[in-house]
Amino acid sequence: MLQSILIHCLDPVFISEKIAYTSVDRFISIEEVLENTITGVKGIGGLQTRGKYRKGLPKSPYQ
Repeated sequence: MLQSILIHCLDPVFISEKIAYTSVDRFISIEEVLENTITGVKGIGGLQTRGKYRKGLPKSPYQ
């Protein structure tokens, strides 16, 4: 059974800051963005979204 990880309230701020201060001529990897977050890769969910929720990780025990 997978357990949900709650993200830290500042993680979205750190991600937004990294994106905002990166040059528009440069692509950044998800690993590079997550280096500065508190929860790291464990706080990531909603894979394959493309604007719509298709697959979320970790799985919710309420599904």
